[in-house]
Formats: sequence, structure tokens, C-alpha cells
Amino acid sequence: MENPYKIAGDILSASAAPDCGFRSVDLYGPSVQEKNEGSMCSVFHLENESGTGDITVYQAFPGMELVYNDMHMEYCNKTQNPRSGVIEINYCREGRCECVFGEKSYCYMSAGDLSVCSLQRRSHTSSFPTSHYHGITVTIDFAGITEEMRKILELLSVDLTRISEFSGRQDFYMVRANEMVQHIFSELYTVQEHIRQSYIKVKLLELLLMLTELDFDADKADYAYFSQAQRNLIRQIHDFVAEHIAEHYTIQELAERFEISPTSMKNCFKGIYGAPIYTYFRIYRLQIAERLLREGQLSVAEIAAKIGYTNPNKFTSAFCSEYGMPPTRYKKNVRMDRI
Repeated sequence: MENPYKIAGDILSASAAPDCGFRSVDLYGPSVQEKNEGSMCSVFHLENESGTGDITVYQAFPGMELVYNDMHMEYCNKTQNPRSGVIEINYCREGRCECVFGEKSYCYMSAGDLSVCSLQRRSHTSSFPTSHYHGITVTIDFAGITEEMRKILELLSVDLTRISEFSGRQDFYMVRANEMVQHIFSELYTVQEHIRQSYIKVKLLELLLMLTELDFDADKADYAYFSQAQRNLIRQIHDFVAEHIAEHYTIQELAERFEISPTSMKNCFKGIYGAPIYTYFRIYRLQIAERLLREGQLSVAEIAAKIGYTNPNKFTSAFCSEYGMPPTRYKKNVRMDRI
């Protein structure tokens, strides 16, 4: 029998070597602008007309990579091609990610959710409705998994065959936030850098064991699906309110303007953007205010008026609730930080 230490060494060496086949970064498309390769990971910068992002790619095992995503953009790739024999697992730490089913159905990941996507039959695009997303992507290229690695996984009770069969049966599966998902992924954000590479391997093995036991045929009743027409209309409503942020529209006024029932509009908006429409735009206004305070070109009263607060005291109260201090103090602190 071959020396198990030699087998383990070969696996670790292979995982550190450049992969000539599938690469996770290829999924991000033309938005990738820069590249910085280190001994443990590769860092990429993303940029397009919708914003910017950064990803950090770790090679874990042969055929398996883990990517940290830090996105402040609406989308990163609209032209992704299908990838035979590859699945993509996404964990949403914060923000929101749009997932496409079939041709014209959508659902949305929120904080703590996990999705498993087959890339075999069609392209899979990543969109972020709130232009804010932090999460982890794990890609598994079954063709890139070596025989030695398969033997190790088999000894650890990982059923690669069962996991790979998922891509032949369905395109997408979602696991809503639970303790197991949280346990696997949350610690990947707190682990010390000098042991991160090894820690990723441990957590990836935990993930593979979870996928081995996952019932991919389970009822998907907790998925909230939206048609393409619903999604497009809600995005139009969002963009309209954002463009007229100094104005205040009632639910009824918006519903009449866009010819949708108030109940449907409220339900769809919350499903897509993760919060009721009034709550969402209250935070949206304050985020604009925070940015304008940082820029320092407008007075607090001018900023309040610009985002639709006719009463400066109400603006101050709302800003305090969100940022923990009055806008005048926030502006002063920003100025002091620059000195």
C-alpha cells in the first residue's frame, strides 16, 4: 500500500499548483481588471459601470477553490457560459444576491443563506439588487478532482457521486439560514491569516459532508419565486424612487403609477430588496446623507433637503438612530480623520 503521508503530500502539492483547467475567476467575466498573486491566494479587482468589487481566491484541493466576495456593484458578469461538470456553492454573509431559475424565474439569497448551482446546462449570472454583497463561493470541478483525492474523500464518508449527480438532475437548490451553514462559513471570516489556507481545507471537508447528506429533492416551498415581469417592474419602481429621492410617494401612488396592486408591490419589493419599501428607502436616504457628509461639500441642512427631510430635527434623529451620532458630529469626525 502506498504511503498515506506521500498521498497527502501529493494532494496538498497539487492544490497549491496552478490549475490549467477550470478557474473560479473565469466566472466573473470581463469585470476582472487587476490581479495580485500571492503564495497562498490570488486577489482580483472587479470594475464595471455598475460599481466595483474585490475577490480573493484560494485553491483548497484539486478541482476545488474557495472565493471571498466583496461586492459593491449591481452585477459582475452578464455573459457567463455553461461549465460542464462544475457546481458553484454560494454563502451570503450580508447583502443580497439574485438567483435565476430556468429562463424567467428569480429568487433571492439573504444573510445566512446557502445556494448550490449547477453550471452544466446554462449560464449562471451573479446580480446584487442592493449593490452590496459579501459572501463566499466554493466551486467544484469534478473533472479536476484527482483519484488520490477521491480516495481520501471516500475514507471521510464524502459521497462525491451523490453530490455530482445533483448537476444532472437540477440547476439550483437553496438552503435557508441555519446553524449548520452558519457553523461552516462564519468562522472563515475570523480565522487568523497564517492558518487560513489550512482552515479552509477543514471547512471545505465539512461542507462536502453536509452536501453528502443534503436532500436535494426536498420540498422547495420556502422559495419565494418572482417572474421576470415582476422583477423588472419592481426594479423600475426602485429606480424611479431612487431618482426622485427628495420626494415622498405613498404605496397607493406608486401602485397606480406602475399599474400594480399595492399588496403585490409590497410583497415583491420586500422579496427582492429584503425590506419593506418604506424601511428600505429610509436607510437608502441615510446612506446618501452619510456619503454626502463624507464628501463635505454641503451643509447638514442642504443634505437633509436633498434627501427629502424638510425638518432638520427629524433628519438628525433618523441619522442618530442609524449611525449613532448627529450628522454635525459625524461630519466633524470625518474632517478630523483627514487632518
